[in-house]
Amino acid sequence: MSVDQCLAGLVGSWKGTNNLYLSWEAEPIRQSPSEAIVKMKVAGQFVEIAYTWSFEEKPQEGSIVIGCDNKSNAVQAVWTDSWHMSHKFMLCDGYIEDGNRIDLMGKYSVPDNADWSWRTEIIPEADTFRYRMYNISPVGAEELAVDTEFTRV
Repeated sequence: MSVDQCLAGLVGSWKGTNNLYLSWEAEPIRQSPSEAIVKMKVAGQFVEIAYTWSFEEKPQEGSIVIGCDNKSNAVQAVWTDSWHMSHKFMLCDGYIEDGNRIDLMGKYSVPDNADWSWRTEIIPEADTFRYRMYNISPVGAEELAVDTEFTRV
């Protein structure tokens, strides 16, 4: 399945609430307004989701560009944002599940530690889509890090 078949319905403008989970904090959930713009790129071969949110009233932004092998359910993406990645890209591999749900996994380095993983889900529905990200420790413990439900503008 190609990315345009899978995610073309998301093209447009979206608003939602970003929930950032900081499990080490006394108040672990930080909410902020979020906006996303979804566009087809490179003659419809890729989908870009560009989004904004804030942390402690400082604007943040992120972008994920997704493509897939139109002969299988394999998906690849490049992701970055201004808070989590800070001047780096994360390369992600994954798959399309249930015809339109995207599940991606990438790795990032932590000084003096084994690499951690970052799993991203994009779950389209009729006039909403959910963008979820999970932090995964080197031993496989998975923890929700970001959950945003967008509604079409």
